[in-house]
Amino acid sequence: MNPSRFLHCLRATIASPEILLSLVLAVGVAGCARPKKGGGVSAPEEESLTTSPLPSRGDFNPESDVNYAPLHAETVYFAFDSSAIPSGERGKLEKAAQWMAENPERSLLLAGHCDERGTEEYNRGLGERRALAVREYLIGLGVSPQRLHTISYGKDRPATPGHTEADYARNRRVELGVIEK
Repeated sequence: MNPSRFLHCLRATIASPEILLSLVLAVGVAGCARPKKGGGVSAPEEESLTTSPLPSRGDFNPESDVNYAPLHAETVYFAFDSSAIPSGERGKLEKAAQWMAENPERSLLLAGHCDERGTEEYNRGLGERRALAVREYLIGLGVSPQRLHTISYGKDRPATPGHTEADYARNRRVELGVIEK
């Protein structure tokens, strides 16, 4: 676009309050994200995970072959916009590792979740990072990597449908589901 045409369009945009407000909001939202080297947006800096090779998802359906009831009390909750396991939640994973030792034939699906804030894509990634953090912690406690599978539901399956800080805190989690198949 030539410079004079650009200035004409800019003047027309500024003259329209609705367009100007939309432009300001778009720039403000874009300014909240951190660009990655290859394009897109990256997550805030956190501890890097040393990931073990992921097993294949196998022959189970995450929608019908997983029972979250046996380890419901061991659901791990996370801080806002974080995949770092809080120190107060680590005891739950120690209990889960003990359960796995007592049930050597069982495998787990680690389901990562987020609150409703953030884009669909960002929340899927954050849910996956949370699930992988739990997986690596359990591996560190002696659970075989082949028995641990991950999935991210992002913000699609809230534990609490509300919009308060307490609701958001309950939705930032990783649930440990026993694979029944």
